[in-house]
Amino acid sequence: MSEPIRVGVIGTGHLGKHHARIIAEMPGARLIGVADTNESIGREVADRHGVPWHKEFEELEGKVDAVCVVVPTFLHHKVARFFLERNVNTFIEKPITKTLDEATDLLELAGAKQLTLQVGHVERFNAAIIRLQSFCEAPRFIECQRMGPFSKRISDVGVVQDLMIHDIDIVLSLVRSPIARIDAVGIPVLTENEDIANAHILFENGCIANLTASRVTDEVIRKLRIFELDKYCSLDYANQAITLRRMDEREEKIIKEQLDIQRVEPLKQELEHFIQCIREKRKPLVTIEDGKNALEVALEILGQIKAGWKKK
Repeated sequence: MSEPIRVGVIGTGHLGKHHARIIAEMPGARLIGVADTNESIGREVADRHGVPWHKEFEELEGKVDAVCVVVPTFLHHKVARFFLERNVNTFIEKPITKTLDEATDLLELAGAKQLTLQVGHVERFNAAIIRLQSFCEAPRFIECQRMGPFSKRISDVGVVQDLMIHDIDIVLSLVRSPIARIDAVGIPVLTENEDIANAHILFENGCIANLTASRVTDEVIRKLRIFELDKYCSLDYANQAITLRRMDEREEKIIKEQLDIQRVEPLKQELEHFIQCIREKRKPLVTIEDGKNALEVALEILGQIKAGWKKK
């Protein structure tokens, strides 16, 4: 059996602690250490898994084959570039970077060094989305709703880059057509950034996607609805469930079917895929190009939202 991949986790907050847990339990990988400038949080996660805590991410240099970058967005480029320059395979949580230039820089660097660089669009590894990809052929209209209560854990970006970007990535992967036009609106409610937003995307092939995201809603909603010429699909991300409705032409009625889906932990599937891609030297399911494309659309939406604020 080959040696385990040595992995470090940078950032041990709400999501980073789950990265550490999964890597620590994963066959074929070994958690080497964690880094977090917050000593109490970092030490707690490190002690739980019996690994060293480091205050600065640079202290992991020379000790790891791969890292998970789970820090605020504005630090993604700095941290990822440090490790890519040192030939370390890198996983970056979404959104990939703060700017498109930063994303392009990482893309070129990883390509030049032939390293695995994966972006954390975790919904691609949701069992319902994986099942959906197998039969979704030509979407005509897509409706996405991603809403939930306010949380202070995300403070450096608004709801578009925090929540809506998940659905942007999913929609782009399903439609596979250039975008013709985007119309977007949004408002700040509890922060200086947009806390609720809506985007209307028209694709060149005629498909329309309507995306709504909110982090000031009491009820947690994670829904995706897709209409095609011969079927309508309703997907629940949280429950990893799909309801499919088809027209039975013989009986001239709509047949409703609840698909049988085996639930998984998407983040575990995602990180196992990352380790597998490193070992087999193959392209990740969610590439740096995918992350950059989703970011480009998110930034266009943000630009329209903020332009609307200036007019008032």
